[in-house]
Amino acid sequence: MTGAPLYGVLQATTLPMRASSALTNASSPNFASAVTLIKSESDAAARPSRAPRKKSASATDAAPAERGKPRDPPTAGKPLQTYERLIAATGELLGEIGFERLTTNAICARANLSPPAFYHYFDDKYDILEVLARRLLKRQNDAYAAWLFKGGAWANPDKAIEALEEWFAIATQILESEPGAFWTMRALRALPNLAHVRLESQRQSADQMFEFYRRLFPAVDPDTLWCRLRIRSEFGWAVDELALEEDRIPRPILLREAARLLTRSLDDDHRAKPSA
Repeated sequence: MTGAPLYGVLQATTLPMRASSALTNASSPNFASAVTLIKSESDAAARPSRAPRKKSASATDAAPAERGKPRDPPTAGKPLQTYERLIAATGELLGEIGFERLTTNAICARANLSPPAFYHYFDDKYDILEVLARRLLKRQNDAYAAWLFKGGAWANPDKAIEALEEWFAIATQILESEPGAFWTMRALRALPNLAHVRLESQRQSADQMFEFYRRLFPAVDPDTLWCRLRIRSEFGWAVDELALEEDRIPRPILLREAARLLTRSLDDDHRAKPSA
């Protein structure tokens, strides 16, 4: 996500506009309060894009094969425990047998629960996969926000490659630590039933990152900047996949070269100069 990007990015990171201007200068006296504000609102609903992008009348913005959103999870007690056991069992099984062999019966058996317990919360395996995917994407996007808070986006140009390399390493570690994350990523890209989750997250992330990066690169055309952010997030996704699948490129080289290629993908030397 690099999400977040990165997949950089995708549930996307929330960057409230009233805080983002302070974040463009890490030495600003308002920096700490801006960070606190953004952290406190990281789960808030996404703001619409301010980029003056032209909307096409075509279906390019429509979510393909979109399903109804998963039901709201229980909030406490035994229902919540049951719900979480089903989620955990699904993640474990995905890591062991992959998506194609995954069945609701197998999930119930692993969780030591009956099929009616499963269908009380989920319609099918796609439904529970969507929950897993949204959790994974949110975790990556929250981590991306933390990277930004540290100064990842406004790093000294001489340190920009190192900063982005650090983010790629964080994103990869998250994927390796989440049960079934590899197969969840594959499902998000391959299954029409779940494509809307990835697109929603990536587009939302680009919208919200636009509100931040437009202050760093005020001379870049807004439409162009949004498109670059959206493309960059997709490249970040590819970096995640390469890190998990391609064993012919040593991990340090992969992350370093990916960071080098993407570091200058936004600004065309139009980065705003830090305020005094």
